[in-house]
Amino acid sequence: MKKNKMILIASLCCSSNLVMAMQPLDDQSLALTTGQDGINIGLSTEKINFNEVSLIDNNGLNSSIMGKDYKGRAAYTIAGTQNSPVSVQFVGANSDASINMAIDTDGGNGKAFTNIDVGFGQSISAIKISPFSVYLASAGSVSSLSSEQSIFSASGSLNADVKKILNIGSESNQFEISFQNTNKPQVNIQLGNVPQSHMIQFSGAIQSICGTGSGCPIMLVSGNTGAQFDLQMNATNSSTGFLLNGLHAGVTSDGMVIGQEGVSSKMNIALNNVTLGTSGTISPTVFNGVANGSMGSFGAVGVSVKDLKVNIRGL
Repeated sequence: MKKNKMILIASLCCSSNLVMAMQPLDDQSLALTTGQDGINIGLSTEKINFNEVSLIDNNGLNSSIMGKDYKGRAAYTIAGTQNSPVSVQFVGANSDASINMAIDTDGGNGKAFTNIDVGFGQSISAIKISPFSVYLASAGSVSSLSSEQSIFSASGSLNADVKKILNIGSESNQFEISFQNTNKPQVNIQLGNVPQSHMIQFSGAIQSICGTGSGCPIMLVSGNTGAQFDLQMNATNSSTGFLLNGLHAGVTSDGMVIGQEGVSSKMNIALNNVTLGTSGTISPTVFNGVANGSMGSFGAVGVSVKDLKVNIRGL
């Protein structure tokens, strides 16, 4: 897929707690205002809701694969599991800023760049996301810059040209990322010249992902069959958490790159209650020659990576 043909479209519906305002400056105040110190933005909100977020390819591939034509428009769409908004909750939010952003620019000795630093307020202990799914949509359910389309019909059912491929979380076990209490995660984004060597650089630490109970349910869906398990990840060192330093991402000539410089912190990872077969059930029938049923639980203690580099091409 051609890189310059990708469009990212999001439909956001923010909670009533999110308030933004702009006020005019008088001549005296304007005369004292410069861009040297950049812009600081504090966003105070408990929750952000959105209906659908889509990654769209406008023209597909130029040649066929195994005799099939893949030139049509298509999209990956994140939305609620049943035509309901997806809620992103900032656990512990109060009247202080939930998200802080510092934005400035630098001449960089002739190599100018914009620096955007994003961090969480001290009261925020976690991000919790309500159940959501990833869908694959054909042209009839794909938005454009001039026309907004939904993957759901007016009655709330899924359109015929849309397939669900992944479910994440449930009402009782929502997808949750818990922060290390004294070292909140931060993201630094640089555009233009990139003196930090990566477009996106992470720092801070997290304590767990779906760390309570047996974890949060994840289901890979293929028609009426699939694989389901409860994902759980906890920092091996609970006092420091899982450090994000060295984790980075960006877009290069090789596509999207996600990596880790040096040796990462350690995580305990568990896939609990693994089930293969008919979606959400243990079926007495046979799938690919193997009887459907529970596979038990799997896990690893003290997992780390060194100099990881993942390239995602074809965007």
